[in-house]
Amino acid sequence: MRLFFFLGITLLCFGCQNEKPANIQGKETVPKLDSLSKEKIKLNLLKLSPEAERSLEIFEDFQNLRSFITVLRNENAFYVNKHVDSIDLLVSTFKENLSEDLNVNTINSRISVLSTETGLLKLLSEKRNKDADMVMEANTRLIKAYNSLIIQLNELSLAIPENIEKELLRELEGPGTN
Repeated sequence: MRLFFFLGITLLCFGCQNEKPANIQGKETVPKLDSLSKEKIKLNLLKLSPEAERSLEIFEDFQNLRSFITVLRNENAFYVNKHVDSIDLLVSTFKENLSEDLNVNTINSRISVLSTETGLLKLLSEKRNKDADMVMEANTRLIKAYNSLIIQLNELSLAIPENIEKELLRELEGPGTN
């Protein structure tokens, strides 16, 4: 009788060890970031107008930001996650070194949105279980914020000649109208 009891307990122990662990809590496992993934963002980057391009060509911080945004747009979630600190630093540097003609509310608000998106991406990168889809979604929002900045820079560069034209007209009318 003791032999059967011992044999039953032994079989029960070995039987339990062969079972695969079940997902007790019902949570889905999060896929890990894959460095070989070919997933990219399908959103295109906007280009600067020729006027804006000329005015920003010597602004090295903007050139660095644009180059890195281009790289992030073309990379997968693993790369984006790995280099999120760099983009956060580039946005901060760009914001700190704005020239006087770019330091206007419209540009500052676009930079703030860009900074917020890099901060959210940075928070995602600090999570223990990173979801590749969430990283790519955050990267897409970052690209949209960058495109919004480009639109505003283009509008600002187009507005500058308009202001110059108004000033020239005032100068022509100036002496006799006052």
